[in-house]
Amino acid sequence: MTVDLMSLSAQLHAAAAEQPEHTYTYLFCDLRTDTLLAELPLSNVKYSFELNGIGKLTGTIPYNDETLPLDPETASQPARTAVYVDRDGVLVWGGIIWTRDRAKGGKAIQAAEFLSYFQHRYVKKTLSTDTSLLIDPSYVDVGGQRLYSDQMHVVWSLLRYARDQPGGNIGLDLNPLAGAAHGVSRTATFFGYERPEIYKAISDLAAADDGFDFGVELGWTNGANNEPTRRFRRARTWYPRRGRTAAESGLVFSKGGGHGSIIDYEWPEDGTSLVTEMSGLGAGRGEARIVKLSSADDLIASGWPLLEGVVTYDGVVDEAQVQALANADLEARSKADVQPTFEVAADVDPAFGSYQVGDEALFVIDPEPDSPRGREGVLRIVSIENTSSGGPERIRLTCVGV
Repeated sequence: MTVDLMSLSAQLHAAAAEQPEHTYTYLFCDLRTDTLLAELPLSNVKYSFELNGIGKLTGTIPYNDETLPLDPETASQPARTAVYVDRDGVLVWGGIIWTRDRAKGGKAIQAAEFLSYFQHRYVKKTLSTDTSLLIDPSYVDVGGQRLYSDQMHVVWSLLRYARDQPGGNIGLDLNPLAGAAHGVSRTATFFGYERPEIYKAISDLAAADDGFDFGVELGWTNGANNEPTRRFRRARTWYPRRGRTAAESGLVFSKGGGHGSIIDYEWPEDGTSLVTEMSGLGAGRGEARIVKLSSADDLIASGWPLLEGVVTYDGVVDEAQVQALANADLEARSKADVQPTFEVAADVDPAFGSYQVGDEALFVIDPEPDSPRGREGVLRIVSIENTSSGGPERIRLTCVGV
């Protein structure tokens, strides 16, 4: 056994030695103007991406003779500055610094992707697709209250409203949202007196039946016509979904036989959150409250028991939207499997950068003592976390069934 352990240790050290080194650059910029304030090192870095969510970054800025002349205090001021992660010349992450605190040898920061800004923005005057509710029925882009009705254009309207407030422009390119519509009309109303959060409004809209995926794309421009390259931030929606199917991606993550990219995994099963009938509660009180039901009739017919769930959609006044939200929540909770997670090598095929949140992939586990028949399945990647400090990069994938 001692020989086996020593052999395994040698193999792991050899594998680590073979991992290519990646060049990381961290750019600290003014949030509103995107002006570069400083290029600073970071240690203990971890950053993540979330499908229809907000990825995070943590790291520590060293305060020493090399960094102090660059004024890291100004360059990393919370709620005022942004940080970008450049990996081998590719912008892979960007977001807003929200917290900073003392740490050994410097300051620890926590940042969140640019969508987190809209968790701090609210609708302060009523906006609606229903002109009968409005004092000013002109569209939001000319200062009115009317929302364009296609779901992608509702998102554009909300972000345009946020951008047009004094101090509300953080340089997010909204042009991709002004293009060809999804073809899905929504009846949407956001009452100013309720102060709905803009990020939550978009998230709820995306989660509805026949909804969409959304996020912010980052990158460098091509620098054509002798112009210097510059950073861009683009608001995007993807309809009907973001990412590739397993057939389109060809991604295969495997474990077993002394090869494969999966280092470790957790693939539990949990029926406690399973729902076969969902009740959605919208706006209203007492018997006048909007209540919609969505049932997984196919599961019940095949022998599954009636398992009920209730979800509240405060402020949603449109019955069709309540029904769509209930349908979507039922779809999300009508599977017994919880979210499996996989730790994978960054530089073993499929390599980090060849996949993104929203992609589907085939995951294959060879037979093991606690899983004699092995396990495999097509899963969708909904979260990617990269730990890029202290040795070879470690990637953690969180997935859901398809």
